[in-house]
Amino acid sequence: MNDLIHYDIIADIHGRFDKFTALMDGLGYEKNGEGFVPPNGHRALFLGDLIDPKPGHEQPGGVRSTLQAVKAMCDRGDALCLMGNHELNAIYYHSKGPDGKWLRHHGDKNVRMHEGTLNDFPDHRDPADEWLSVWMPWMKRLPFFLDLGGFRAVHATWDAKMIARIDGRTLEDEEFFLAASDKRNPEGEALEILLKGIEVDLPDGVGFTDHTGISRSNIRARWWELPDSGIGYNGLVFPANPSIPNDRVRAESFEQIPGYPLDAPPVFFGHYFKPGDSPLRPNATTSPASIIPPQRTALWFPIAGKVVPTSTPNTTLAMNDAFKNAEGATPTFVPPFRYDQILGIGAIRIPVPTL
Repeated sequence: MNDLIHYDIIADIHGRFDKFTALMDGLGYEKNGEGFVPPNGHRALFLGDLIDPKPGHEQPGGVRSTLQAVKAMCDRGDALCLMGNHELNAIYYHSKGPDGKWLRHHGDKNVRMHEGTLNDFPDHRDPADEWLSVWMPWMKRLPFFLDLGGFRAVHATWDAKMIARIDGRTLEDEEFFLAASDKRNPEGEALEILLKGIEVDLPDGVGFTDHTGISRSNIRARWWELPDSGIGYNGLVFPANPSIPNDRVRAESFEQIPGYPLDAPPVFFGHYFKPGDSPLRPNATTSPASIIPPQRTALWFPIAGKVVPTSTPNTTLAMNDAFKNAEGATPTFVPPFRYDQILGIGAIRIPVPTL
């Protein structure tokens, strides 16, 4: 019988090493040097966004410690790590194009977003400093997605067409690196979708204010939805937002949505701020957003912000079937640690047979 690897899937740490440490302790990992050693048969999978603490939630030294821990775990084979949009943004923020201009604008908004990381590396412009000599090269090597057979993982959006477009490429390739720096190029469009999600324009004159206070005229879309001519914008937005109108989504807008087949392997992603009442699909789930007692061992799955048992029809059963094995092992949902409803750090444990 094949052995099982239990993947502990962790999203969007954003430099909160204190929360990260508490989570790893709850998962049974032991601190060893800069990283953490998993329990026997376990491996961590980080979905990206290790850096850039949210404004007001910085922990001095937290970004640096988080990077050191994750890299140490990856180097030992105890973890895998994907690139998130914050790693992508940081790479271009610190890189210049052939014309000598920064590939990511150094305006106030971008500086604020990246400030928590910059503060941890005050010598980030020095080529001999660890930011440019260690972390920039390491981040460039991070994969954009993973397909491990039994399940898939990506930071924001699983889009088969975009994945095929950049499969086998990394930002270490200078030609690809420059092409992907502009979202008007096919390479840049692919990274924009995979790491930042899909945005759909609202009807003319319609807008809203998101949870960060920014006024928007477009929405982050539920990219896993299959085309439905009757759905309204309020049904397509993710996370759920009562201020979005129920006007029927334009047909051309659905052309942007890749959809995710119900019979496809489960896909895990991070990136999104997910209130508890934002719906997902049985085989598409984002970073958990509910606090659940850590010692429960039954199959947990976050649906509508509640703990839903495996007997609930058309919710967790698909997940249970996807990961069942001869020993009856099932995924275990481990609680995130939240603060101010802005950032949740949680983990989903899933057993996957080794080949």
